[in-house]
Amino acid sequence: SDVLKNNLIEEYQVAVLVPAHNEELVIRDTLTSLLKLTNSWNIFVVSDGSSDSTGEIAKSYGVNVLELSPSHGKAGALDACIKHFKIVENYKAVILVDADTRLKEDYIQKALPFFNDPEVVAVAGYACTIWNPEKLSLKQLLFVSHRDRVYFLFQVFVKFGQTWKYANVTSIVPGFASVYRTSILEHLDINPKGLVIEDFNMTFEVHHKKLGKIAHHPSVVGYTQDPDNMRDYYKQVRRWHLGFWQTIRLHGVWPGKFWAAMTVTLFEVVLGSLVFLVTPVMIVISFMPPTWFNLAQWPWFLTSHYLMLSFFVGMWLSDYLLTILVAIIQNRVQYLYVGLFFPFVRVLDAIAFLSAIPRAFFVRSNGKWVSPSRRAS
Repeated sequence: SDVLKNNLIEEYQVAVLVPAHNEELVIRDTLTSLLKLTNSWNIFVVSDGSSDSTGEIAKSYGVNVLELSPSHGKAGALDACIKHFKIVENYKAVILVDADTRLKEDYIQKALPFFNDPEVVAVAGYACTIWNPEKLSLKQLLFVSHRDRVYFLFQVFVKFGQTWKYANVTSIVPGFASVYRTSILEHLDINPKGLVIEDFNMTFEVHHKKLGKIAHHPSVVGYTQDPDNMRDYYKQVRRWHLGFWQTIRLHGVWPGKFWAAMTVTLFEVVLGSLVFLVTPVMIVISFMPPTWFNLAQWPWFLTSHYLMLSFFVGMWLSDYLLTILVAIIQNRVQYLYVGLFFPFVRVLDAIAFLSAIPRAFFVRSNGKWVSPSRRAS
């Protein structure tokens, strides 16, 4: 039909946008991977307030480069790049790629067929961590493998269902590697003031404005470099959660299946975070002398050593069983020993998630880039 024909997208009609700030350690690998997918004239790098050689390296690869000074922030850089290079006028689709991302060589071929459905306006990339455990210490491997497990469990058991065409309730089209129809970009407020990240907001905009459906599939793969230390890991998840709650504050609640699904998700995540946060505290309290904090007046189940330890062991065991499952499916034996400590990282996740709720009403973004420390490949 004419409708289907007008919505078909060919590979040459896809632009690739790479926002970057001081990414000289990783930008070469990213551009090398992108040049295996498309021609250099379809790749657009925006070096946003970089003080290193990010812009010069990008130019050496023959791609289009826009250098901004002062910094606009990631969302502002994307917005400026789209307008400067007239992406909407010249392309039917745009891939947004972080500067530490490497797309699988068949990324475009796997993503484009989803747009044969004229209702599909975005394809959320399948996130995988760049897996090179031989280059990491045990402590580094703990944080990288925990993130990789989160990617797998969330995408396979949650997101795949959320993006079913009859559901269409996913809350995030990740900004690290995803595709949008350019025809909807003019309807998106890509850079609203005060938000620390852009991808939650862009996804909520798609749902709130009823712009179309979001697709997702494990074959549309992008590899990203994840934090390998506690400081960078915590800063990143705290920023992600802050951006999530800020987006909820900005858009509010509206009737429909998206917010029905979101309500269930929020209840589950908030409750799970509270459990992980409170349990270690209760374990400590249960071993205190009864005279401390007048524990004799506390409910028996909060001061029972046996019950609290049993509850903690049960949490740990259920979490570790998930780790074993992912280790088998992904054939990664490293999970079996670092996975013993994943519940401690989940306590960090809980702190970051819950503390972001009040911060969302007071913290505004100043446009400053916040990226984890990069590792040279």
